[in-house]
Amino acid sequence: MKRIILVIAAIFTLNMLSYSQQDDKTATTTTYNGKTYGISNKSYNYFSISPSGGAIFPLQNLKESFKPGATIALDLGYRVNREVGFFAKVGYNFMSSKITGAPVGSYLEVSAGPRYFFTHPKLKSALFVEGGVGAYNFRQNSYIADPTTQQQSDQINNTRAGVNAGIGGVLALTNSIDIMVKSKYHVIFTPNASSSFVQVLGGLEFKFR
Repeated sequence: MKRIILVIAAIFTLNMLSYSQQDDKTATTTTYNGKTYGISNKSYNYFSISPSGGAIFPLQNLKESFKPGATIALDLGYRVNREVGFFAKVGYNFMSSKITGAPVGSYLEVSAGPRYFFTHPKLKSALFVEGGVGAYNFRQNSYIADPTTQQQSDQINNTRAGVNAGIGGVLALTNSIDIMVKSKYHVIFTPNASSSFVQVLGGLEFKFR
């Protein structure tokens, strides 16, 4: 898992450095309904940190064993310009088992990727789409699977690669704080079949220019 995390961090850093070479002090213009608006790129160039929480909904084979649960996450973001940004995320997801007596199952997610914004010159809010790759560590403690025979299930602790994609939005509260909401679809690659789930998250984005 350490190697996967290092690769993700390296990709994220290289992308930020390549875009940061652009001149963020220049102004661009956009036309809407026949009117031209001047937009400073510097107003869109910032780092951000976004704590959030929400719900996780297992899908397909994961849904057969687990109930919907909760998720908490922390996003680190870098907004390059009006349209382009990058994110790195650490998230913890936990789900109650549908099997009687079985312990909670959890996913620790570490992922990163690009984020593309859809903006309007008259609005401080924006929509975005994002996609990422990362490492997903699944854990579930051992338990007695059959009380009659006292057969014990093995502890599970494995890390797999996965991808995610989603859509979200930000609504400005102040110049440095936004409300952020998003929904994401995750696929984790396993030897036999992939596991998937959907997240719905809401939180605050704190911007540092």
